[in-house]
Formats: sequence, structure tokens, C-alpha cells
Amino acid sequence: MLKLKIVIDIDSYVKNYKKIGFATLFDISFLYLLLFRVFSSIYKINKKLFFFVRFIEKVLEIIFGVYIPFNAEIGGGLIIYHCNGIIINGKTIIGDNCQIYARVCIGSRFPGDGVPVIGNNVIIGTGACILGNVTVPDNAIIPALSLITPGNMEKIIFKG
Repeated sequence: MLKLKIVIDIDSYVKNYKKIGFATLFDISFLYLLLFRVFSSIYKINKKLFFFVRFIEKVLEIIFGVYIPFNAEIGGGLIIYHCNGIIINGKTIIGDNCQIYARVCIGSRFPGDGVPVIGNNVIIGTGACILGNVTVPDNAIIPALSLITPGNMEKIIFKG
């Protein structure tokens, strides 16, 4: 299943390359995503390697400026644009074919608040924050600099 997610991620970047340009395949975000998938699968296969994998998680955070714990459930086809300042809670669930731009925060407002569940084909704009027990439906667009909380869902835009 994890190998399939890597293949789907690569396919998404190749399709993106055909639309946006060749540089997409050499973007640092693509490298981060591949490393995330490899170490995430190692963590999920053998939890005895927790300390080693946690160390690698921190090294990747320092190098790439992205914090996504290896236990986060993220579907295949993820595209990360401008790998910088992204923070995702480890309990967050993200569907297939999502796009995340720079400086996005997905998590809880405070301990025990709950975490977001992001549907399939969701686009999350630069600087958006999705906090708390929120379910973002499939095919939604979260505009740049939006704050989405359980009581503030009106900023979600739906595609087509």
C-alpha cells in the first residue's frame, strides 16, 4: 500500500510537470515527499525503530522546514508546493490527491481539541490554518491565509 502511495505521488508530480514545467520534478518538496514516504513506511512496519525514525523526522524538519510526523495518514498523490513552514499534526488524516502550499498549519488549537480530517482533491492555499475538529469535504479549496475552525467553515470554496 505504501509503495503504491509513492507511485501515485510520483505520477502526480509528473502530471504537474506537464502542466507547470520541468522544474517541478527537481523541487525540494518532491524530495521531501519521497523521503517522508520511505521513513513513514519504515515507521509503520517496525515501531521498534521509533527513536531512529524520530531522529530522522527531526533531521528532515531542520533541513526542509516541514514538520509532518511519520504516523500521519496521508493519501497518495500529495503535492507540496514550496516546501517551507508546513506543520501537520500526526493524528491528521489527509485524503488522496491533495495540494498543500507553503506555511500551512493543520492541527489542533489546544491539547484534546481534535484534529482535522481533510478529504480528497483538496487544495490548501499558502498560509492557511485548519485547526480543531474540522472535516474538510472532498474537492474543497481553502484560500490563502484562511483560518478554518469548527465554527468558521464558511471560507471553504468548492470546485466546480
